[in-house]
Amino acid sequence: MTDNKLVSIAMCTYNGERFLKQQIDSLINQTYKNLEIIIVDDGSKDATVDMVNAYAAQDARIRFIRNEKNLGYVKNFEKAIGLCTGDFIALSDQDDEWDLNKIQLLVENIGDNILIYHNSLLVEEGGKPICLLSEVLNMYEGDSPLPFVFYNCVSGHSCMFKKELVPHLGSFDPNYFHDWWIAFVAGSFGRIKFLNMPLVNYRQHGTANTDILKARDKGKALINPVKYKEFKLTGLYHMATVKGKSYGVITKLIYLLEHKNILNSFKLFQLLLANYKEMYFFKKKSNISKINYIRKASFHTRDFWLAANDPL
Repeated sequence: MTDNKLVSIAMCTYNGERFLKQQIDSLINQTYKNLEIIIVDDGSKDATVDMVNAYAAQDARIRFIRNEKNLGYVKNFEKAIGLCTGDFIALSDQDDEWDLNKIQLLVENIGDNILIYHNSLLVEEGGKPICLLSEVLNMYEGDSPLPFVFYNCVSGHSCMFKKELVPHLGSFDPNYFHDWWIAFVAGSFGRIKFLNMPLVNYRQHGTANTDILKARDKGKALINPVKYKEFKLTGLYHMATVKGKSYGVITKLIYLLEHKNILNSFKLFQLLLANYKEMYFFKKKSNISKINYIRKASFHTRDFWLAANDPL
């Protein structure tokens, strides 16, 4: 039974005064009341600290921690998660707005799954709706980590996971997205469930940590393939060292990407082809398009990293 179990909300703040009130209001007014709200500030220089202190003085469920030095948002989330004591842990950004039934619905639907996440409504800076996240991505449900090798659909703001997942998470790599890592590990040790309900207004703006629709770079080239290669290899190295797990597919992928030649290009193509239904699950493309996609990516080093960062 999950009735009335404690749910921890791990929220990280940094110079978030602009949208913070709207977000905290949506947390403290959840219909599910057995909450602890852990807010960790990463050295804000605006009114964020004063705002959170005012809320904490009025709501005993809020615990506020200020970092002595800036950790960066990935390590800050690691710290916030480590401070949570609940049976379930939900992550919160500082600039969204939650449906007031969100936690209730997640608790009611998580069942035997180790992680549950929901659909989200992407909104402009001022709150105007853009589209559902499920219109951009195929949303994964299952017990395999392989769909998360190249892409991620489990945004931190949308997920809630059982505390039993936490020991498996280990230390977060500051150069790799924390929610992506959590999703991969969840698929390694349990089952992921998708709740097809938009329970968050997911704000897209130029200063957000994530930028699903590339709002910051419209009309410009996508991320530098060299930097993207470094980012993805960081993730792959991390994935290959999940405690207690061994992924031959990922180990082979790393080797082939780091030792590109004509023979290994063919081997890379074969490896991706054998696993394309999982590794390219999130792409809203036909199977033929996906196969053609990995064909082009496999035989051109630069094209692989450009293609790997293409909009889905």
